[in-house]
Amino acid sequence: MVRSLGFCVFGLLTFDFFSHASNSEDGSGFEVKFPKDAVHAKTRKIKIIEKTNSVVFEVRDQFGIGKGSLISKNRKWPDKVILRFYLSGLEGLTAKIKGKTFVKEDLKIRMLDSKGNPLKGRYLLKGSKKIPGYYEIELPQSKLIDAPQIDLRWIDFYRG
Repeated sequence: MVRSLGFCVFGLLTFDFFSHASNSEDGSGFEVKFPKDAVHAKTRKIKIIEKTNSVVFEVRDQFGIGKGSLISKNRKWPDKVILRFYLSGLEGLTAKIKGKTFVKEDLKIRMLDSKGNPLKGRYLLKGSKKIPGYYEIELPQSKLIDAPQIDLRWIDFYRG
């Protein structure tokens, strides 16, 4: 109950207060924005990797709880939009696209090692040691049609 309540309260936070600064690279067709009041902004980064028909957003967050927006400067998202979360766990995730919120259970999430091979289990931990790898989600292209941005919220582990 505490876990669910914690995520629900976190989920009620809005994306209305974003700074105009981003970490998009010059010439990129995408921009990343974080809330201007983010307490742990210095420990958070989303790297953009553009390929011919795809884009990968690599999310790294040392604190483990964060939010940000992915903005397409183009009118159309590429054929593949992939999110990679480099966290020890991914217990909470929401992606808000065109006013509709998709929760973790709505998205196909794979846990992969650093070479892209599937891993079993729930966490990238073995005891107290982090296993090199990431969580990967390919967003459905059908949900991205005419969407100017994707608002993300993530939680590595529930606190409570």
